[in-house]
This record gives sequence, structure tokens and C-alpha cells, in this order.
Amino acid sequence: MTIWIVVANSTLARFFSASPLNANAVLIELEDKVHPSSRLHGRDLETDSPSRVFDSQGSGRHAVEPPTDIKEQQAEAFALELSNYLEEMRSANRYDKLYVMASPHFLGLLRGHFRQGVTDLLAETVDKDLTRHSVEEIRAHLPDFM
Repeated sequence: MTIWIVVANSTLARFFSASPLNANAVLIELEDKVHPSSRLHGRDLETDSPSRVFDSQGSGRHAVEPPTDIKEQQAEAFALELSNYLEEMRSANRYDKLYVMASPHFLGLLRGHFRQGVTDLLAETVDKDLTRHSVEEIRAHLPDFM
């Protein structure tokens, strides 16, 4: 049985594996996935200045806010990318059990994209951003026996 642990936020995902049935099994870092667009400021992601409209009365003009925040769109895109990757790895039998640790908002985005096969293997979720923490600190948030 192979256990995978994913530690993520909207800009970075770290993938670990662990051996089952070992008390406090050591985590082995497999790979990292980075989403560089999410690290940029919103103004750096937009190509144009906001549209401008006239007021309904008078001669005033003001900028129009986009319907959705560009940073939110980037986080959503990264969540979709990660969930597709997890589905691909599940189909290839790369893991049998999954733990996901992510910042609360990003965890919600991930859950929204998980397919049934990934959800079936999901053992536990932790709503904390531990991407910048040490392996030992990440391990402390997991059960002794996974």
C-alpha cells in the first residue's frame, strides 16, 4: 500500500510518500509543483487597464471591476491542475491512500475538483497551509499510524 501526502496552497504543492503500518513513518518528498502565475500581483496578470464607463448621469467616468478576481482565477486553475494530476496518478495506481493538507480556501477549491476515485482514497484533510514548514512539522499533523 502506498500513501501519498499532498501539502498545498494556491502557489505551491509538495508531494510526499510514506510507508503504512509504521508508527511515525518518515515522509519522503517526491516532487514539488509550482504555479508561478499565482505568485504575481493581480496588476501583473492583467494585460489591459480596467474598462471605463460613463456615469448614468453627469459626465463622470470610473473603472469597471472585472467579474472575478484574477488571483482567484489562478488559484482555481492550479486546483484543477492538481486534481487532474491526482486523478492521473490514481489511475496509474501510484497511491492507495491520500492525505491532503492545504490552506482553508485552497482546500475548498481542491475538493470542488476532486473526482470520485480520488475522493474514495482520501483518508483525511487538514486545513492548514504547511507548504513552507519542515517535513517534521508536516508529519506532526498526520496520524501516527497512517
